[in-house]
Amino acid sequence: MAQYSPLLRQQKVALFALIAASASFAVGVMLPVNLRMDRSTQQSLSVKSLPHQRIVPNISEKPQTSSSETLSQPLSTSRLTIDQALTQGVNNLQKNLEQLKNQRFSYNIPQQFQGQTIKEVTIPGEEKLIAFTFDDGPWPNSTPQILDILKENNIKATFFWVGSALKNQKDIAKAVVNEGHVVANHTWSHRYQKYSPAAAAKEIDSTAELIEELTGVESPIFRPPGGVLDNGLVDYVLKQNHVNVMWSVDSQDWKSSSDKIINNVLKQAKSGGIILMHDGGGDRSATIKALATVIKKLKEQGYTFVTIPELLERAAQKSVEQPQTPESSEP
Repeated sequence: MAQYSPLLRQQKVALFALIAASASFAVGVMLPVNLRMDRSTQQSLSVKSLPHQRIVPNISEKPQTSSSETLSQPLSTSRLTIDQALTQGVNNLQKNLEQLKNQRFSYNIPQQFQGQTIKEVTIPGEEKLIAFTFDDGPWPNSTPQILDILKENNIKATFFWVGSALKNQKDIAKAVVNEGHVVANHTWSHRYQKYSPAAAAKEIDSTAELIEELTGVESPIFRPPGGVLDNGLVDYVLKQNHVNVMWSVDSQDWKSSSDKIINNVLKQAKSGGIILMHDGGGDRSATIKALATVIKKLKEQGYTFVTIPELLERAAQKSVEQPQTPESSEP
């Protein structure tokens, strides 16, 4: 699956560090040997050439240099060359590591979903896939607790971030990505108002830039606050050929008890569905309390949990294998 893995970037960084350490060790071992070999070679050549030289009695007329002085110049040049080589090597390594650190990744969105609004997908056959999504974070207390529950159940989810929250929770944001979850754009201020094209661009791009700065991810996935489709935000996103992700399962966790949340999800869940929950924006204790039970119940029903890019990719694969039948217009 052609989607960004933060572990891959960490492995690359570790590999470069290992290569750097090995190279430094090799240089440290070989340089003294090379210097001794150079010195021995120069001394050998000097000794061998003596019988062939004519000894001039008034050699004192030319300034003499001792053997140590004779060797000092080449040795100094060697050291200078070595220092320059080492400096250049270190600089190149630092540049490579910086480039790797700043490398940008993007999630793979199948072409048929680019520039589209979706709330669910069709997964033909008996496979039951569903995606957890969490809005309005990252949040200082609830997001880490949700991460723990997801990790315990080996589930990857999709987090829709608000820029104004993200700027204050950078460490949590990095933890979300490092644990393999997908991140997406949920605007900067989470307002439902009408936006001019310029204001919509600023609202979305500022969040996208911060996500990219913190995680190296260029996310083409968006969700409008409140699901509002006609205030200018979605128009801007679709023009960028990104995907606008809605939901088919509304947990209503922002206003419900944990029992009600569980009932809402189980009642609406179906294969290809997208579950809306929240990790930020307020008190999410009910969400946290309900989440483990929701996961357990859905597992018992045979569901596999995927991220939004995985869900879309699986739907795209299935649509090629088995073309979808047009839905009837009859009630």
